Amino acid sequence: MEYVYGIPIPTSVWVFIGIVAVIVFIVLFITVVPIITFSIRVSRDQIRCSTLVMYRVTVKRDDVANITVVDLKEHPELKPVVRTFGAGLPGYKLGWFTLANGERAFLAVSSDRAVVIRFKDGSYVILTPSDMDGFLEKLRELGWMK
Repeated sequence: MEYVYGIPIPTSVWVFIGIVAVIVFIVLFITVVPIITFSIRVSRDQIRCSTLVMYRVTVKRDDVANITVVDLKEHPELKPVVRTFGAGLPGYKLGWFTLANGERAFLAVSSDRAVVIRFKDGSYVILTPSDMDGFLEKLRELGWMK
C-alpha cells in the first residue's frame, strides 16, 4: 500500500498568484482591447480615430496641411523611433510616437501602405485602414483629398 502526501499551500502563494493574474489581465486589457475596438470615423468636418479605452484623436479639416498615401518603407523620416504612449507589437503600432524626423505622430499602422495626415503644426496622424481604397474614396468624396 502507498500513501501520498503534499504540502499545504501558504496564503502568500495564493496572494502572489492572484497579483500575477491581475497584472496579466490588466496588460492584456490595455493591449488587446484598443487593438480590437479601434475605429476611424470620417465626416465632412473631422476624422475621429478612437478605441473603447485609452486612445482618441480628432482631425479637424482646418488643422490639416495635407493628406497623402505613402509606402512607409520609402519614407524613413516617418519611421517611429520612440513610443511615448501606445502599443508597439510586431507589425502593429497604435498610439503616440516620435518619428525619425523629430515630429510627434499618432499611429494606427499595420502595413506599409499608409494614409499620412500632416497637420499645419508639423505633427502627423498615420493610418492603415482595413479598407484602404474605400477610405481614400470617402476622403475624396468628402473633399479631404483631391
